[in-house]
Formats: sequence, structure tokens, C-alpha cells
Amino acid sequence: MTTIRGERVVLRPFRPEEIEPAMAHAPAQTEEHREAWRRRLALSGTRTTWEILFAVEADGRLVGDAQARSSDQAMPPGVWEIGVDLWEAADRGRGIGTEVVALLTRHLFVREGAHRVQATTDLDNVAMRRALERNRYRLEGVLRGFMPTADGPPRDHAMYAITRADVEGEGRYL
Repeated sequence: MTTIRGERVVLRPFRPEEIEPAMAHAPAQTEEHREAWRRRLALSGTRTTWEILFAVEADGRLVGDAQARSSDQAMPPGVWEIGVDLWEAADRGRGIGTEVVALLTRHLFVREGAHRVQATTDLDNVAMRRALERNRYRLEGVLRGFMPTADGPPRDHAMYAITRADVEGEGRYL
């Protein structure tokens, strides 16, 4: 199982006693989807056929989850997509997401052989957009009508990416 340590942030597997409390933040609403999320949490810290899921610990507290996804059925080899979910508004905008992005990016380039790491986020998610930009991800465009919503039309998302060529020779991620 993988654990990644930064200055303030630790990416690690969820502990058994954290799985049920983490379910309060489950992205899925049906019981079938909730059970799938529970299984993913139990496998956290381990690379599965399509992801590595981590608990995000900051300043000694569990504050969210982070994912790195790469499936040969959905992505070309060496391409990963990351996601960060900080559960409480009070934990956003404090640099935690920026450090999570840096730790995940380094791990994917160094340990997983990534040649491209990408992320999408809602156009209005200023904190995540700043976290990506601070980590030298480049805005590649807007995915119009990308993310379905429960109570309105699909939301536009910004697509960001960083490539191995972007960072070679600088030692930041390699």
C-alpha cells in the first residue's frame, strides 16, 4: 500500500475505522453505487486496474480524498486524470489542494510512468483551478456541458494538463 508524505499533507490508505465516516461524502446516491464506493475506499492506497484512491490527511486530520485514474479502456497508456475532494469548505483555499496536486503529480510521473497528468474542474471552482495553475498545469480548454447536475443543465468544466516534457530538466516532479 502506498503512502505519500508532504510538508502538511499525507496521502494514504483509508483506515478501516474511517470508511463508514467517509461514506457521508460518497459521490453516489444509490445503494449499489454506495457499496461500490465502500469497496473503493477499502482498496485505497493500492493501484487497481483503473485507479489509486487516497485518504487526504492534513495537519493530522482526515480532510478528504484524492484519486488518480488511468484505465486502458478509457485512457491512452501513460495518461492519468486526477481528482481532489476536500470535504469541508474550511479546508479549501488553504493550500491543501495545491500540495495534494503536487504530491499526486510527482507520484504519477516518478512511480507510475505517466507522460501526461490531467484534471477537469468546474469553471467556478477557483480553489482547484489555482491549485492546478500553481503546479504548472496549463489550461487546455473548456469542456462545454460536461458535468451533469441534479437540478439543472450540465456544467462547463475547465481541462488542465501537465506533461513530462513540461517538467523535464527542472527536477520539480521528476
